[in-house]
Amino acid sequence: MKITDLKVQLIRRDLSEMPEVEMSHGGISFVKQMMEVPIIRIFTDEGVEGTSCGRGGLPLAQYVASLKQLLLGEDPLYVERIWQKIWSMNRILHQPQPALGPVDVALWDIVGKVADLPIYQLLGAYRDKVRAYASSTQYPDIESYVKEALECRAKGFSAYKLHVSGIPNEDLAVCRGVREAVGDEMILMHDPVGLYDRRQALMVGRELEKLNFYWLEEPIQDTDIEGLLGLCNALDIPIASLEVLPGNLYTRAQYIAKGAVDIVRSDTCYNGGITPLKKIASLCEAFGINCEIHCCPNPWMNAANLHVMCSIKNCDFYEWMVPEGIWDFGVKEAIKFDDEGFVHVPKKPGLGLEINWEYIDSHTIQTL
Repeated sequence: MKITDLKVQLIRRDLSEMPEVEMSHGGISFVKQMMEVPIIRIFTDEGVEGTSCGRGGLPLAQYVASLKQLLLGEDPLYVERIWQKIWSMNRILHQPQPALGPVDVALWDIVGKVADLPIYQLLGAYRDKVRAYASSTQYPDIESYVKEALECRAKGFSAYKLHVSGIPNEDLAVCRGVREAVGDEMILMHDPVGLYDRRQALMVGRELEKLNFYWLEEPIQDTDIEGLLGLCNALDIPIASLEVLPGNLYTRAQYIAKGAVDIVRSDTCYNGGITPLKKIASLCEAFGINCEIHCCPNPWMNAANLHVMCSIKNCDFYEWMVPEGIWDFGVKEAIKFDDEGFVHVPKKPGLGLEINWEYIDSHTIQTL
């Protein structure tokens, strides 16, 4: 079997398709940035096609399309060889790390279809479902977080993560309000998306310990290894970080070995696909820590994340963005959770998703 073509269809979603939510970082709307989406298709001479999805609009679509020259003529079943080939060419091609993930996932989709097995079974199945936690967008007031947390608990979620403004005193007021509302039984996490400095992170961490929060995620920038080391040493609350750290599994090894992270965050979008994510999880397992996998803003990469989760032991949660349906598009049936709060892995071959090509084609604005 040989790869004959790679095609990228850039689609534009309509804001009217989505719930009215907002999340911003430094004044830039995260949601609006996700409206232009590259759909990646890899074709073979035996008619088996692999599909995945990227993030980052036209720039990422162009980066992914430029990898076609490295794929033509390759056997798609040699996923590791292709991943290493592209990774080794990075110093020449200057590819951003998220460009490699969709290619790798599309290749695994092909492998699963050829084997007639879902990807998680090819990776070595450990389970068929994972407990989900509800992951908030950003709200302007405490009441909105409290209302959502209570609604999520009623739907069966046992855990809720707060995405906040990054202003310590305001954030802590929200955390206190939610904890008081949901009581001691519900698991709570806190994610300021790297907006604190070291002093703020330490202060917030100490207050979250009093509130019995499960983890403090990305309190400072991932690249501040000494700052993260200091927080891990000073706080009892686990520090979860590294989801956007450059360097893939290779730089994560340094943080883990130094004790500069308690829980590693990773995913198939930011970190180069299924191939390296499975290795990162194994690296974490060797050091006795969890690899808690970060969600992606599309059904393809979230399915890829879930396949990896169901092939490993050291991941407790699937991250489920709320309000529901934010990232559900382009497939006929999105991933669902049950009334006990579990997300079930797709059982069909490959990623196990049935693509809604009518939607994709009607929303395509450019093909590369």
